[in-house]
Amino acid sequence: MSRGAEIAVDLRRQIQSGKYLPGDRLPRLADLMAMYETRSRSALDRALKELVAEGLLTVVHGSGIYVRRRQVVRRDLLAGLRMEYAAARRGADVQAGLFEAMTGTDAKVDITYHHVMASEQIARLLDVDAEHRLLVRTFRYVVEGAPHQVARSYLPAETAQRIGLNSPDDERPGVGTIAHLMAGGIAVDRAKLGFESRVPSAAEVAELAIPGGTSVFEHWRTLYRGCEPIEVSTAIVPGDRVAYEIDVNLTEGDR
Repeated sequence: MSRGAEIAVDLRRQIQSGKYLPGDRLPRLADLMAMYETRSRSALDRALKELVAEGLLTVVHGSGIYVRRRQVVRRDLLAGLRMEYAAARRGADVQAGLFEAMTGTDAKVDITYHHVMASEQIARLLDVDAEHRLLVRTFRYVVEGAPHQVARSYLPAETAQRIGLNSPDDERPGVGTIAHLMAGGIAVDRAKLGFESRVPSAAEVAELAIPGGTSVFEHWRTLYRGCEPIEVSTAIVPGDRVAYEIDVNLTEGDR
């Protein structure tokens, strides 16, 4: 094992054991070289770059090298979907906000609206013609000061107008898309979910402040009224900031 690899192993162990906590600044490079009894700056640089690529460390230019803060959010998407649907059926707001209620984590959300022509993929999922005019609602979530996820909802423009979604001012905390649709007379009764893990685009790396080597989860949701697709949404979250789980009662429906 090279000296750089040995240093990386030891630093990784110290971070994972809690000697260096999230937000802590590592000793200066000269002090690290003395600590590891090495005169090889290149070996130390290789070790630090390896841990930065893993997302354990982050470099703040002009300040130093820090243990990266990482807020991992746990989400049961099936339970969250059921919660959103049940609240919509009751006509009740989720008081804490949907994301907060689903994850137990506080978040700040920035919402923007714009119109686009349907891409080939969205047109297929919504069963509309290519270039159909859509409203895109973008939700940017920030948890503990760091970008957590970006979610986008795609609605045919005429559907958005029918249910009264014309600007971000029409959004209310604790009221999800299903509730907006039902309040507008569109009875959603089915949802289809899909997941994939992939390499982020350059725009996603910048938008989500993703360290090198971090993949993203992208999950898709299509809402239906019967067999008719009504809305498509997608959420992109860095793979090291979320833990998905599904809790299923296997006896449900047994007689």
